[in-house]
Amino acid sequence: MKLKLQFIIAAFIALIVYIPVAHGQARLRFSGGNGTRLTTTLRTAVTYTITNSNCVGSSPFFVFQAAGTPFDNVQAVTGTINFSIDNAASEPIFAEGSNIVSNDLSANDVFVNGNTPGVDNGSMVVLSAGAVTTDDSVAAPPPDPNSFITFIINNEGIRCSSDGVSLAPTAASVSISGRVLLSKGRGLSNAFVYLTDQNGNIQVRRTNPFGYYRFENIQAGQTATVTVVSKRLRFAPQVLNLNEEVTQLNFIAGN
Repeated sequence: MKLKLQFIIAAFIALIVYIPVAHGQARLRFSGGNGTRLTTTLRTAVTYTITNSNCVGSSPFFVFQAAGTPFDNVQAVTGTINFSIDNAASEPIFAEGSNIVSNDLSANDVFVNGNTPGVDNGSMVVLSAGAVTTDDSVAAPPPDPNSFITFIINNEGIRCSSDGVSLAPTAASVSISGRVLLSKGRGLSNAFVYLTDQNGNIQVRRTNPFGYYRFENIQAGQTATVTVVSKRLRFAPQVLNLNEEVTQLNFIAGN
């Protein structure tokens, strides 16, 4: 009886562990702000289903709940985040901001919106992965990167869709860059930097006269190890989870 009970408990724990990630979790990353233009990056495409007629005749606004309030008001943007309705041609995102207030929005919801109405009850709306940058500077600091619940509202702030569902990521790529340094902070030239991906593939770069190196077009979503090899100096290897761009991956002799 005791053994049977232990088996049931173990099975229940396993069920909890393997429950899929909740719907509506979309990853956003921010950069800039603090008096410069703000860039918002959506890591994977998201699909939404319109659940009522509140959005018919209104441009869709894509809410990312509790992402923050970096905008004084709606900001015009340019970039590569587009949306499509019922598999029609893609339309660009027009602006992003946080100045709509309603019962369906909190005080800290970042959203992006398109400028083309036309959804119907039951329509499927897809927001593409990509990045947009404000045309003007943003005084506030950027929000922290995170995963956020996302849904669609109309221009009055009324919710009209189910939670968005992140689609399978495409074969995105990232870059890795940094510097190899001597113990006193001077860059080490002509050092060999090795990148080993999770499949055992190896790439190598040589640092420039100031100690800088860079790897590009590395497949995202994997684990990789970066190592510096020197005849006279020792550097500790670094293991990375490549979910986004990696900058300032520095190595210091003796560490």
